[in-house]
Amino acid sequence: MTDATTAVPPDRTAIRRLLSAVQEALDLPAPVRARDQLVYLRLVEKRALLVGASFGRLTADPHSDALDYASEAEHILHQLADLPPVTYRHHAQEL
Repeated sequence: MTDATTAVPPDRTAIRRLLSAVQEALDLPAPVRARDQLVYLRLVEKRALLVGASFGRLTADPHSDALDYASEAEHILHQLADLPPVTYRHHAQEL
């Protein structure tokens, strides 16, 4: 069993990349209309589950390094391409 205090933390660049991907995943524009609220919440949930799965993989492996963090960031960004905020009306769109 590995002591968590001896694990080498990933470098700052990999962490910044992961945090940027998480922000992109969770920072969705609010819906314009009340009837779009449910669609918005479902999309946020899907994106949050994606982020949670990535964090789960990283924390499950005490040997996660900068490459793992950067890989999870890229995985999140790649998956976001399938979850764009185009299924509801929001202020960021041209109305």
